[in-house]
Amino acid sequence: MLRNLISRNNFDWLKTLVAILLWIVALAYLISHYGYPLKTAAIDTAIHTTLILLGFWLLENVFKYYLPERSKAWMVLNVGGILAAALIFAGIYILKIFITDEVGYLDFAALVMPLKGLIAFILFVAWAALLVFNAKIDDQLKTKERQERINQMAKDAELYHLRQQLQPHFLFNSLNSISSLIKNQPEKAREMVLQLADFLRGTIKKDDQNWLTVAEEKEYLDLYLDIEKVRFGHRLKVEFQIDESAMVAKVPPLMIQPLLENSIKHGLYGVIGEVLINIKFEKQNNYLKVTLANPFDLEAGRAKGTGFGLDAVKRRLYLLFGRNDLLETKAEEKVFTVNLKIPQRND
Repeated sequence: MLRNLISRNNFDWLKTLVAILLWIVALAYLISHYGYPLKTAAIDTAIHTTLILLGFWLLENVFKYYLPERSKAWMVLNVGGILAAALIFAGIYILKIFITDEVGYLDFAALVMPLKGLIAFILFVAWAALLVFNAKIDDQLKTKERQERINQMAKDAELYHLRQQLQPHFLFNSLNSISSLIKNQPEKAREMVLQLADFLRGTIKKDDQNWLTVAEEKEYLDLYLDIEKVRFGHRLKVEFQIDESAMVAKVPPLMIQPLLENSIKHGLYGVIGEVLINIKFEKQNNYLKVTLANPFDLEAGRAKGTGFGLDAVKRRLYLLFGRNDLLETKAEEKVFTVNLKIPQRND
């Protein structure tokens, strides 16, 4: 702690130096009050203050590399006692070097030296206990930080894995569509391949840290719909409703597209005519609310699939926000609705 204090650039070291000097002056004045010369008292105080600071420095270096367990707490007392004894002998020896003309003061210093040693012992033990406690707190904080970094890395890895799964999931569906078009409608198949390439080129550059505005997401969804319209033709109609206040709201990449893909797949399953899918973006307090509604008919059965799109979005929402209440689905009056809430980040 002393090392950190001295190395700071905000003049804390200067404040500490001033405090030490005031301590020496005050203690010297107190000793001189009992009839001893101020100069002699100042020398005595400076010597023992320096020895105490040296003891603090030694304790820092000892407990920097070794922290005793709770069962070995007695080591703190032993180290404090050794340093206090060293201070007594060193103090007497150094005083005899610097004070030669005050024999009476030397006798006085020798008389009170055990008291100084007791005070030094208390100071050294207290400082050592503080160092041990501070070191253990630092270790706990570092362990917590390491665990948080590990958890964050695991979360980022799972998010990346989910994104890598989402792209092939859509890609396989598109390739199946292209395969069915190649024989009967080769021009549409070629058009779909080109649009698919543009779409995938855009998704490669996106990551979960760089969110998109709703305006950017709309362009991205339009590109996706161009691909799907090659597949479904005039049957697929998508209507966007975007509040003006929601245009600058942010969404994680690849969050809306799996939901739209799910709406298209289930909305057009078993239906021959036109199908209208509604997508609404609106800002509600500190949330962006996205609503997707598509028609569905239970009598027509369910489209084949694993439900991966909805599950992946739910999992990503949990990894990003730690919440399970941000995605809701409901089916009523032959309309399937997905409600998504995206908390808006301060940045």
